[in-house]
Amino acid sequence: MPLTPEEPSQTAPPALPELPSARELQAFLQNPASYPHKPTRVWLIQTHASYVALVPPWVYKVKKSVNLGFLDYSTLERRRFFIERELQLNRPLAPGIYRRIVPIVRTAGGGLRFGGRGTPVEYALQMRYIPEEWVLRHRLQQGRKGVRPSEIRRIVRFIATKLYAGQHPSPDVLVWGTPERLRISTDENFEQTRPFLGLTLSPTAYELIQRYTEAMYEHGHALFTQRVTEHRILECHGDLHSEHIAYSGRRILIYDCIEFNERFRCIDVANDIAFLAMDLDYYGYPELGNLAVETLAAVLNDPKLPLLAEFYRCYRAYVRGKVESMRGTAPEVPESERELARERARRYFQLALRYATVGSSPLVLIIMGPIGSGKTTLAHALAQELGWSVLSSDTIRKTIAGLSAWEPSPEWMRPWLYSAEMTRRTYRQLWESAEELVRFQGGAIVDATFARRDLREPFRNWAQQRGIRLLFVELSAPTEVLRQRVRERLRKPTDSDAGIRELERLAPRYEPPEELPTEEHLLLQATAPTETLCRSVLTALMERHLTQLLASP
Repeated sequence: MPLTPEEPSQTAPPALPELPSARELQAFLQNPASYPHKPTRVWLIQTHASYVALVPPWVYKVKKSVNLGFLDYSTLERRRFFIERELQLNRPLAPGIYRRIVPIVRTAGGGLRFGGRGTPVEYALQMRYIPEEWVLRHRLQQGRKGVRPSEIRRIVRFIATKLYAGQHPSPDVLVWGTPERLRISTDENFEQTRPFLGLTLSPTAYELIQRYTEAMYEHGHALFTQRVTEHRILECHGDLHSEHIAYSGRRILIYDCIEFNERFRCIDVANDIAFLAMDLDYYGYPELGNLAVETLAAVLNDPKLPLLAEFYRCYRAYVRGKVESMRGTAPEVPESERELARERARRYFQLALRYATVGSSPLVLIIMGPIGSGKTTLAHALAQELGWSVLSSDTIRKTIAGLSAWEPSPEWMRPWLYSAEMTRRTYRQLWESAEELVRFQGGAIVDATFARRDLREPFRNWAQQRGIRLLFVELSAPTEVLRQRVRERLRKPTDSDAGIRELERLAPRYEPPEELPTEEHLLLQATAPTETLCRSVLTALMERHLTQLLASP
């Protein structure tokens, strides 16, 4: 009987196979029997956006069904599109690594299988496994001899030749270098990190990094515009850090280029190399971070690149802090891994604050002033914000004397302990220790009275010879306030046991640092709360850094 117009002309399409839940997909990827080559073990790594199964000689990467705003893998169609895009973008820089896309299908029995007949319910990107010892991050973690400067230069030149050279960016690419477009990413970062305030990100760091970013956009607008007109905005890698760089002999592999968002990949070359420089700083190689920036600037004949890289290093560290914070609060990630992620996030945010306030040139902060002025309290508050170590004259003095830092020294020993000879030895050890810290973390905080010019002058000469900047933060307070503080601190454990006698004996000998130039001296009233003093120091550092940065020719 023929169908009438009122009757359905087609039967309903068959129901599509059910997409796997996150738990089912994880179980499938963790099972060695799931893989065609039957590995004996699977190492499953989770990022905020992907599952990565390490099954040598292969790696299988599956995108999570997530929408993070800046990244949207929320549908199977989008995941298929972006996995194809990832394959296309990464093959040129990592030949032989990116193999193919493998569908994950639902079997007749309801299980999951790589490839074969059936409708795909997920997709995996199959890649060749890169030996861990090839990876730059692994080499960095082996110690100071793990990576040579010549290797960093070679990597940077490879990137410049294989990725940047010969590009002629279209207007659609160049527009991403304007301050208006850059604000999209930075505003998004600040909005998305609000939930982490007090957890991985301090309110002070949040406020100052935001102020620094706004000041760069406002006062450096012409500089950003110049980058666009000079065609310094290219299709870059976008995620250029040490875990995405590997080499063995003369072979270099650059992989995991960003595919999910054009605004993260169409960026200033200074932004691209800033990620690598920041990563080298994070792992304790500030000299290699600066070398990476300087090498690319020379190869591209781009004298403004180091200036912009200062700004982008801050941006990159902040992004890493955000990503690790997301991982540190993701319910599907085991608690032990979440805690490690939160600790990494704190370190990245501290690094971002250092870029915003200090920059990438080495600096030693000297917290000076009379006994009882609160130097130690302020020094440790600054260390908490910046992630730097504190060198205390009290601790070093006792160590030289063979005493425990946290046990009071005998009264009979104190005249010798605070003698001129012991003080000279202590201050010499201070600058030697500061030099070592600067090599690994780009700066240090020194807590000492620096009561005389003859103690300050050797420190200044040492710093000048090594190209290290100094800022003496002097704390001042009325004598009665100092007496009261000394009485109070002797009631609790502390590394300093300088008492009223030492205060009364040394206070008249205190020489105000009138010889210091303005750029090396900051005077603060120690009667203010520690939080206020800490913010004042960081704000002064940021303002000086911005002035120097934006005044560069």
